[in-house]
Amino acid sequence: MKKLMPLLLSAVLLSNAVACQKSNEPIDKTSAPANQSNASSGKLKNQAAAIPAGTSFDTILQQDLSTGKNRNNDRFTLRVKGGDKTLKDAVIQGHLEDVVKAAKGKKASLHLVFDDIKLANGAAAPLDVTLVNTQVETKTKGKFVQNAGIILAGAVAGKFVGDKAKFKHGTLAGGAAATAYVLSSPGGEVVLKKGTNVKLKLKKPLDTSP
Repeated sequence: MKKLMPLLLSAVLLSNAVACQKSNEPIDKTSAPANQSNASSGKLKNQAAAIPAGTSFDTILQQDLSTGKNRNNDRFTLRVKGGDKTLKDAVIQGHLEDVVKAAKGKKASLHLVFDDIKLANGAAAPLDVTLVNTQVETKTKGKFVQNAGIILAGAVAGKFVGDKAKFKHGTLAGGAAATAYVLSSPGGEVVLKKGTNVKLKLKKPLDTSP
C-alpha cells in the first residue's frame, strides 16, 4: 500500500500538468479570429455607410427655373422626398449651363447639372446621377402648356461648380467633370416650376458616413 501511494500521486500530478497545458493553448489560438471578427465588422460598417448605384429617388425643385429669366451658372436646389431613409430630407445643389432663350428661329434650351448632396446627418459628397424624369412646361405668349413628360435632347459634358472644400479629403467624383442634362422646347421658353418633381438615379455608390 505504501508503494502504491507515490505512484498514485505521480499520476495525479502528471494529469494536472497536462490539463493546465491544454487549458493555456487556446488563449493564443483565439487571438487571430478575434482580429478577423473586428475586421469583418469594420467592412460591414463601411458597406452599410454607402447607398448602392442604381438607387432611384424623387426630389422637389425649390425654385422656378426658366430660359426666359435664368442665366448660365444660376444655382438651384432640390430636396429629397421619400425613398431611402438615409436620403430623406437631403439637399442637392446644382447649376444651369448653356441657357438659351427662345427667339425667332432658335429653340429654348438649358442644361441641368447636379453638383453635390448634403445629407441630414451632415455628410456631403459630389453627386453622380442620371436624370430619370421630370415635368417640363413650355411658356408661350404668357401661357403655360403642360407637356406629357420630360423633353430630353441628351446628356452632355458639364462642369462641377460646387464647393470642393466641404468634401472629405477634397474628393470629387470624375474630377472637374459633371453630366449636364439638356431640356429643350419645340416652341416657347423651357420652364421648371417650383415644386416640380425631379426623379434621379445614382450612377455611383454614395458614401453616407458623416
